[in-house]
Amino acid sequence: MGIPFLVFWILILLGRSDLGIKGVLSCIAIWVALLAGFMYFEISPYYFVVPQAVLDIVLILIIFGGDIRLRGS
Repeated sequence: MGIPFLVFWILILLGRSDLGIKGVLSCIAIWVALLAGFMYFEISPYYFVVPQAVLDIVLILIIFGGDIRLRGS
């Protein structure tokens, strides 16, 4: 459960030059909104992992430009 959380903040640090201040602040705002929504509706924290992982994937694609080889051919 902690890996997507940790990866999010690492990606924010790595991609701050690519994202710019607006991108960083909007990603953090989305993350805070997700966290607040899950806390407000009293949903299990384990369900927070899925949107957190999706946000991490989107950040990876933005930061690395989608040039990620998934398998060697």
